[in-house]
Amino acid sequence: MDINTISITLINNSLPIITVFSILIHIFCGLAIAKDIPKVLDKRLTTILLPKNIWILVGLISGVWGLLIYWIIHHSNISRD
Repeated sequence: MDINTISITLINNSLPIITVFSILIHIFCGLAIAKDIPKVLDKRLTTILLPKNIWILVGLISGVWGLLIYWIIHHSNISRD
């Protein structure tokens, strides 16, 4: 076995595992936003910039980056209260 065969085998076998972890991270980010939205709505009348269902969708699609944007807009010192 040469190094190319070994590397191709490792890449092909690890791709499903990476895919599953990526999907789980995106789901958890969407769930985290969904769990936090009622706390935000207690402070404000509505969420900032987007409706609540769209924020959950942003978390599901973009994962950690969407969660970061949501946090910056709603919870950081940058946001206005």
